[in-house]
Amino acid sequence: MRNLLPIITRRRLSHVCTLKPYKETRWLMPNGNPTGLYVYNCVAEEKVPIILNDPHIATWYSCGPTVYDSAHLGHASCYVKLDIIQRILKSFFNVKLVTAMGVTDIDDKIIRKGINTQTDYKTIAQQFEHEFWLDMASLNIEKPLIICRVSDHISSIETFVKHLIDSGTAYATKDGSVYFDTSKFPSYGKLLKTQESDEPKSQYKRNSMDFAVWKGHKPDEPYWETSWGKGRPGWHIECSAMVSKVFGSQLDFHAGGIDLRFPHHENEEAQSCAFHKTRQWANYWIHVGHLHVKGDVKMSKSLKNTISIPTLLESYSADTFRMACLMSNYRYPMEFNEQVMKMAEEVLNKFKFFLKDALMYVNNNATQNGDYKDKLLDNLQKVEDSNLEALRSDFDTADCINTLVGLISSTNKIIKSNTTEYYPVPVILIAEYIISVLNRFGLTLKDGTQQNDVSNILIDMLVDFRHTVRLNALNNKNKELLNACDIVRDKMKSMKVQINDSSKTASWVFTK
Repeated sequence: MRNLLPIITRRRLSHVCTLKPYKETRWLMPNGNPTGLYVYNCVAEEKVPIILNDPHIATWYSCGPTVYDSAHLGHASCYVKLDIIQRILKSFFNVKLVTAMGVTDIDDKIIRKGINTQTDYKTIAQQFEHEFWLDMASLNIEKPLIICRVSDHISSIETFVKHLIDSGTAYATKDGSVYFDTSKFPSYGKLLKTQESDEPKSQYKRNSMDFAVWKGHKPDEPYWETSWGKGRPGWHIECSAMVSKVFGSQLDFHAGGIDLRFPHHENEEAQSCAFHKTRQWANYWIHVGHLHVKGDVKMSKSLKNTISIPTLLESYSADTFRMACLMSNYRYPMEFNEQVMKMAEEVLNKFKFFLKDALMYVNNNATQNGDYKDKLLDNLQKVEDSNLEALRSDFDTADCINTLVGLISSTNKIIKSNTTEYYPVPVILIAEYIISVLNRFGLTLKDGTQQNDVSNILIDMLVDFRHTVRLNALNNKNKELLNACDIVRDKMKSMKVQINDSSKTASWVFTK
């Protein structure tokens, strides 16, 4: 393996990532193989190069759900965006991504819900975890290769905590709890420079910023016996212990919502570095911005403004929601409202209309021979290069979608023109490229409503008939017939069939 960056990569670093001294940023550039990709790093506070130990293999851990209740759209937007990034790494840049996700199935909220409903906490956890995976599947989110449930890893967590105690970086207290001693970790605060501890106050803590890695037993709560007393894991220690068991002392990507940056990820990094005696545990932290409703208000259960995933899918398709995610930057808040979703639906329909129009154009009954149209092929090559560059620079999917819409617009000028020229090869190559990109982003491009073949044939016949009537009405300037055609179009739209008129042909797509 080469430890030095190629000359071309070093040149890119000079303007993309002017790295500061370690004492200021506390981010260490990994040794290994440059991928040519760049990602925003919250420790360095800028885009940094993605460098992997193996040029084609990367490890990825996502903080998963605490399964005490149903998931909502705030969770969905986070996991859809992380799914998109994972797909980009795998399908555009050929990275073999080994993905793992933690599931917290033992927690204060789960225990409290079990007590309130007089249900065993294990039953609560199993019920909502099952529902979570169904919701993720309905959004076409790929399931992680490895699922780490806390209840399956208690022994590993106990061993992890014991090692911290033995090394002097954690201490046990009289109530059976164990706290991480932040004074023993000088780099504490590297992920977020200014913060306040959200840890409950305790008379046993040595420092206000110390956090629990093990919680002492309380009456009516489940517990495990350890050498320092009865209790159960703290939230932060779970991920560190499970990741270390699966991936060892070094992790490439660690992902989650922006609200996990502090204290959860900060504490994970501190205790993992202490455990492995290293200055850097996770090389790349990926944080997804909140989903907002009504301006700057984030969607959360505490604010009681959540929307369930099944409720979303009653009004919009999974593709439409994913398109809205693609059109936003994963690091920043995403607004959720009817206007945003309608815009996403319109963009998605533009792609569907174009793909149908391109197929009809290639298979028309023209008598002229086809040509290659170098300008179209040149435009396609520029778009391909531009999109790869956008994805290399912190996974800029919004720029890709805008570029694809521009490609459709320029190609439609050829498809829908009245010229006798005929360019089937470049048009079908453009259509194939668009399908490829959208599929690799995780869009299925399926119709929002399942229809049988007979229904499709009948709609084809109606749209073709209306198109013929409309062209005759335009030629004869028959306003009455044109109004009738508009009524048919609007009626079809109310039945979730959207018609796209042009001077040559008419096409249609299902909408949700």
